[in-house]
Amino acid sequence: MKHILYFVLTISALVLFGSSSANALPTRHSLNDTPADIQRKAAAREQKAAAREKVVAARKASKMQRLAVKSRKVTNKLQRAMLVILGLEDSKAVTSPARLHRQLHAHQKQLKSRARMAARAHRHRAHD
Repeated sequence: MKHILYFVLTISALVLFGSSSANALPTRHSLNDTPADIQRKAAAREQKAAAREKVVAARKASKMQRLAVKSRKVTNKLQRAMLVILGLEDSKAVTSPARLHRQLHAHQKQLKSRARMAARAHRHRAHD
């Protein structure tokens, strides 16, 4: 008996609340809208939808570009590591003799120019 009573109460509550919520839904067009107003509102909705789609497409393109850059970097690192493992290239930790020679030459040039500037400054101070 209780189950039937609860069942009837549930159905009546659904009917009461269901019908009131269906009536409470906003209508798309009010009764006093002219066809021009309806058309203008539809065009505005279409423009907004197109703008949203454009933003979504731009975000998607940006995300794909970032992913492409990341994957390219990872691929390059893996290729370099593979070449180092195979012995086809020197690792970046190992400095080649030619590079060492260039670095030494650049350092010596810098030391010479500093010594020249210090000598000039010393000569000017000595004459004053």
